Amino acid sequence: MPDDKSRQRLLDLIQRAAEINDDEESYEQLLESIRRVIEANTDDFIELSRIAGLNSRKDFAGANLSSTQLYRSDLSGASLIKTLLISADLRYADLNAVDLSNANLNSALLNGATLISASLGSATLLRSALCGANLTHANLANANLMEADLSDAELTGADLRRSVLINAVLNRVNLSHANLSHANLNRAVLTSSDMQGASLYGANLADANLHFVDFTDVDLGGVTVEKARFKRNLGLSKEKEAELKRQGAIFEA
Repeated sequence: MPDDKSRQRLLDLIQRAAEINDDEESYEQLLESIRRVIEANTDDFIELSRIAGLNSRKDFAGANLSSTQLYRSDLSGASLIKTLLISADLRYADLNAVDLSNANLNSALLNGATLISASLGSATLLRSALCGANLTHANLANANLMEADLSDAELTGADLRRSVLINAVLNRVNLSHANLSHANLNRAVLTSSDMQGASLYGANLADANLHFVDFTDVDLGGVTVEKARFKRNLGLSKEKEAELKRQGAIFEA
């Protein structure tokens, strides 16, 4: 069996499935599912869910999976809309094309996870760990990533419109062709990140660390750059640097 918290989450899921049909047959099925899970020779949460008769692609939506061990699990294509995954361990999980819209992933571990084309619109990921995660073409519009760590993540073509990235760490992140229009990057750290072809239209970059960021072909229209720190940036013309300085940006030697 998995750890105690994961075990409880699984038993809750089994009970929830049984309660859909409140009759004697469902109660007997509940007892049989619990017996199969207890006797199973595995501690893999997804495999145990299958043994219990659950479909991980649809039965986890809206469930409480907080603190669950899902390390290296395959949840690709699953519906996890409004699912609670607070402090869940999703390191190196396959979350490609998963729907995590409005999910709560606060303090979750997603290091090395693959979330290609995943939907995380309006999800909350406060203080979550996404180091090295692959979020290529992911939808993070309106997501809350405040104080999240996305160092070395892949966000090529990602949709981050109106996302909250206050105090987030995005060192060495690939944001090429990403849409960050109207995103809030106040006090974010983006050292050595690649933003080639990205849109930062209307974004808030106040107090952000933008050292060594590549701004080639980036849309910087309407940005807020008060006390934003630039240093050795590619893609900024002398005219653009002068304009940003007039808006309060700091260019360090």
